[in-house]
Amino acid sequence: MHNSSDERRKDPRIYRNFIMSYHEKGKSAKTHDVSQVNNVSKGGVNFSSTHPLKKEAILTVELKTPFISDSLILDGFVVDCREKIAGMIYEVRLKFQDIPSEALVVLEKIEKYSKNKES
Repeated sequence: MHNSSDERRKDPRIYRNFIMSYHEKGKSAKTHDVSQVNNVSKGGVNFSSTHPLKKEAILTVELKTPFISDSLILDGFVVDCREKIAGMIYEVRLKFQDIPSEALVVLEKIEKYSKNKES
């Protein structure tokens, strides 16, 4: 656990197992990969991948949450990708870019809901 002086993030991480899909921005969404979210915040998302992703690669993610019937479509860049299980599972940190206002509202709802659940 990090103490507050070590925490660099502006937004709290929300530990929910949402489903998401992702693909390289500009490539066909038909070639997307499906994953599970480890944690998400208004700043980005941490998820698992079955293949390594290049640092600074731009991805489009489609995040499915119980707060809206449609998916959130967000773009971001890979901050880090670390091998968790040799040659099989990678942990990816993605920082969101240019978050649409509608998506920001949903991310704020997720944050608020999670805070209420912890109380």
